[in-house]
Amino acid sequence: MKCEHSSCSADEDILFYCRFCRGSFCENHRDPHTHNCKSMYPGSQPQSQSQNGSQSQPSQTPADVLRKFAYQVSQAAQQTAAAQQTAAAQQTAAAQQTPMTFKDEKSRRKFVEKRLLSSGELFSIGNEVLDLIFGFSLIVLVFGFYQYLLREDQKWIGFLISGILVGTAFVPHELGHKIVAMRRGQYARYVLWVRGLFFTLLTLVIGIGLIVPGFVAIVPISKQMDKKDLGLVAVAGPATNVVIGVVSLILGLLTNANFGVIPLTGLLAAPNIFILVAQFNALIALFNCIPIWQLDGAKILRWNKIVYFALIAINIAIFVPAFVLNPGFWAVS
Repeated sequence: MKCEHSSCSADEDILFYCRFCRGSFCENHRDPHTHNCKSMYPGSQPQSQSQNGSQSQPSQTPADVLRKFAYQVSQAAQQTAAAQQTAAAQQTAAAQQTPMTFKDEKSRRKFVEKRLLSSGELFSIGNEVLDLIFGFSLIVLVFGFYQYLLREDQKWIGFLISGILVGTAFVPHELGHKIVAMRRGQYARYVLWVRGLFFTLLTLVIGIGLIVPGFVAIVPISKQMDKKDLGLVAVAGPATNVVIGVVSLILGLLTNANFGVIPLTGLLAAPNIFILVAQFNALIALFNCIPIWQLDGAKILRWNKIVYFALIAINIAIFVPAFVLNPGFWAVS
């Protein structure tokens, strides 16, 4: 079938019907203005010559005027709809790029709390400090419980040692995440994790499990976090453990009972409390550097492989000499 446009010789399987002039046209001439529709644009018809040589315009019927008006309204409606869609898309893009603002810090905290707890997997006792104390106490309970069972006398020593170890490893680790996230312009808060609390309590019963009562939740408000932001926040926790582990190992060597310059005495000397702190920090850091799940290692490895393997090497360099000096680790006598 051939297109009825005067200057088109296209032979198409499918032609488009013009509802104004009732002609059949190809895809390129389907619209009234592309084939100079005689019913829509009567002025495009050949002009007739009068006897005195003047040109006369053919008259338009009411139906022609109505068709032209309908076409113009249709075109205007399409242009308005397209403009509205463009404006809506621009507003959405601007909203995504514009930082969210709050009238005060209290309003911001309420908004973040609502977002954090909306999933049902997280909850708060009501205050970040209380959440951190609760998580700290639960880990101390888990570690101290076994020493309580093993010791025949002074059973409270196990809880004391656990408190020192968790206080110098777990708390600084979480605070490291929080501080760096805040410096990257994000809102960060330690919050309790329902499933993690269950795993921690299960560890207390069977002795093997995952001790993660909570974690630092980060809510991007000022901007979305990229790979570098996530890597820097993730590395802050293990890096804090590295610093504490190195300092503790040095102090442990200086206070060693056999060759130390200032050997420790009393309950914290057998085994050396500084060596225990170095061991525990290295273990916490190495565990979190496992590149799986939501652990720090996966984010660090995606960000910078050199930093990741350097962190692993330093923690091994802390743990090995500490283990040589105290192979029993939990063997508190």
